[in-house]
Amino acid sequence: MAEYSDSMLQRLNTLIEMTKLINSSLDPAHVRQKVIEAATRLLDAEAGSLLLFDPKTGELFFEVALGEKGEEVKSIRLKPRVGIAGWVAQHSRPVLSNDVRGDERFFSGVDEKSGFVTRSMICVPVMIKDRLIGVLEAINKTEGAFTEDDVTILYALANQVAIAIENARLYQAAITDGLTGLYQRTYFHTRLMEELDRAKRYNLPLSLAMVDVDFFKTVNDRHGHLAGDLVLERLAEALKKETRLSDIVARYGGEEFGLIMPYVDNRNVSMIGERIRENVERMDANGIRITVSIGIAHYDGRKSDLGHETFIEAADGALYKAKNTGRNRVEIVSV
Repeated sequence: MAEYSDSMLQRLNTLIEMTKLINSSLDPAHVRQKVIEAATRLLDAEAGSLLLFDPKTGELFFEVALGEKGEEVKSIRLKPRVGIAGWVAQHSRPVLSNDVRGDERFFSGVDEKSGFVTRSMICVPVMIKDRLIGVLEAINKTEGAFTEDDVTILYALANQVAIAIENARLYQAAITDGLTGLYQRTYFHTRLMEELDRAKRYNLPLSLAMVDVDFFKTVNDRHGHLAGDLVLERLAEALKKETRLSDIVARYGGEEFGLIMPYVDNRNVSMIGERIRENVERMDANGIRITVSIGIAHYDGRKSDLGHETFIEAADGALYKAKNTGRNRVEIVSV
């Protein structure tokens, strides 16, 4: 059994606590950010990065980069086997280099583009079983040089992180629609109940919109189901573009979509609905043009007994009114 110094044991205990925090999240972006924060803190490094592996191209790309020049490197993709990270990805083995300029595997292109100066590095593979997910880097020890203990720490973190990333990926896949990448109906209902509870508790406005493609059956009949799928994909992109990070957008079923919009007053939600309708009307999906009807239920935060099913029924009712009065319309009802 390996014997560790008191300082090493303390770092391992810190690692355990940090991995608990990482594994408590099912948000992939949050997990990845926390990974780099943990790596730089535990190894007393100036910078750190998580590069993910693209199985289609064999390239590595910077998913998260923390440090003075972190934002500068995010557009860089490393070709297969390029750099120390590429070597680690190819051989699934860690590298410790306290003088990267003397390491023939080092790729200076990242420093040249970012203006950062890499002096030392530990790079370890992030893997699930035998499958490479990416590589994890700690760069430039603040004081002294990286040690084998640092490699042990970073490797242990990478193993835990691989599990957290995979769990987050599987959860994300379970709650999102395969065609559009939007949330699924079940998750949408869960979030609606949460947002409605919050709105009632703090007397905040909340709007629920139902968006339905007009004459979608005609699109499928005339152009085929592949063309219909493309229309739904483009519509999903348009909805994501027109909504905020705080909004929840879902494929509610078939050609119907749902939007939960917190903290928007009655006048502004009407403007949002009209903007979505107009942008969809201008949208071109390989020569196919569509329109949508939109029904919006608006809650002003004052009615304490409103249930989420009643909320949905109100938005559906507004949608049916938009359909029955000519389509390509936005109808709003207060609840």
